[in-house]
Amino acid sequence: MNKILKSFVMGLLSVCVASSTAFASTITPSETSISLQKGETQISFDIILETDSAFAGAEFGILPSNTDVTLESLVFSDELKNESKVQTVKDNCLYFGFFSSENKYAAGKYTVATVNYKYSGSSTRTITLKDSKIVTIDEETKKTSGDTSTPSFTVTIKRTGNGSSSGGGSSGNTGGNTTQIPDIRVPSTDQPYDNTKFEDISSHWAKEYIEKAVSKGFFNGTSETSFSPDLAVSRAMAVTVLGRFAKAENVEKQTVFTDVAENSYYASYVAWGVQQGVVKGISETEFAPDMSITREQISAMIIRYLNAAKIPLPNTSDVIKTHRDYSDISEYAVNDMTLCYDMGLITGHDTGLLAPQGNLTRAEFSVIMLRLNDYITSVQ
Repeated sequence: MNKILKSFVMGLLSVCVASSTAFASTITPSETSISLQKGETQISFDIILETDSAFAGAEFGILPSNTDVTLESLVFSDELKNESKVQTVKDNCLYFGFFSSENKYAAGKYTVATVNYKYSGSSTRTITLKDSKIVTIDEETKKTSGDTSTPSFTVTIKRTGNGSSSGGGSSGNTGGNTTQIPDIRVPSTDQPYDNTKFEDISSHWAKEYIEKAVSKGFFNGTSETSFSPDLAVSRAMAVTVLGRFAKAENVEKQTVFTDVAENSYYASYVAWGVQQGVVKGISETEFAPDMSITREQISAMIIRYLNAAKIPLPNTSDVIKTHRDYSDISEYAVNDMTLCYDMGLITGHDTGLLAPQGNLTRAEFSVIMLRLNDYITSVQ
């Protein structure tokens, strides 16, 4: 289990795996069989959780049968938008989860998230629920327990046309937003960038920020008509945005990381990030470009970037400690997140929580980069 997932599990108040009471739950996909016509590559289905008792959170791990079934995105439902969430990929298995500090979810059925995969091959493939844990909190002792007895499920993917294809299209559930992993290309400066084409930000709280961030070339859309504001930011995405913000050019693409292809859009920025001390690998040979980044991790990256660029930093204050989840910040990130908070780059959610180990979204990152730009301008 990777570092982020370990942090999440530790954040569940030291979850005890053994459950003292019987807990019945089912986890099912909205589609158990998905047929792809010739030219179709998109796979989309919902993860649905049903329980007979109140609970505080849940963890899941879903694994494709082959590495040619690739994850494009995971979109949590609106019901969970204010909860602490995590998602990461390890050995092609998608781990994700959410957690509240109390048993706020009553017995019932919940759509947890929409999962989007891509497959262009011709053979039959499957996606299986590999792991799961439903977390509850004892009202008297405040200790947590995790039930792992929920049965697994399998989604079967079949190709009904002949041969593979690189074309578009979609199949399966259409209840969520199907998005693509963004390449974050900087828009051409030869012509104005049309922000109005993003259909998924018209009523989003960060609409104006997103439009401004795009116009400055910090971001591009995930498709011609989508920005995917609530999509989690990956490590590759984060270092690319910072690298382009820093105008890092003509950087050698070759790195020591075996999971960073030289022809990937982020290769030169990963190399730049490592050279500048902005980012490190998760091991000597792995960078984990698709791993989601948390709010405390982006804080650390930004402060490392500012130090490398010799940008003056403010003195820290204790204001951030007024947030009740301040103690959830990992030890290594306390100073970095405090600095970002005092600079106004990161603020608490409407709930009053900092959510340091919650995933950073593209909308949040847009706001942070605009504020970072303003801060640097103010001190130079």
